[in-house]
Amino acid sequence: MNIPFKLCLILFMAPLILAGCGSSVSQEKELITVATPIGVEFIKEHYNADFILKDYVVDDPAIHSRIYLYGYIKGHEDSKITIYYSYKTKEVIDVSGPDWFIDSEVLKYKTPSS
Repeated sequence: MNIPFKLCLILFMAPLILAGCGSSVSQEKELITVATPIGVEFIKEHYNADFILKDYVVDDPAIHSRIYLYGYIKGHEDSKITIYYSYKTKEVIDVSGPDWFIDSEVLKYKTPSS
């Protein structure tokens, strides 16, 4: 193959590949609109705290159906909390953050350590 043909092939294929990957901005916003209240309620119920969303990342469905909700607990703006949410099952998978926060989980939700 000569170089101009390769270049034309790349220029033709790249938009087709990229168009098929990921989700549109409106789809992401719709997912976040559903995920955020579920995540906020989960934190309220499991940790008796108020989660404030600062940012999010939506994984490509080709990887897995997960959203990462990044934020903090009201009154603890310097402590990063991450909610791992499955947009396929519409449930919180896990929560991460500083030890003081994770250890504050409401007793009835704590899983016994092995």
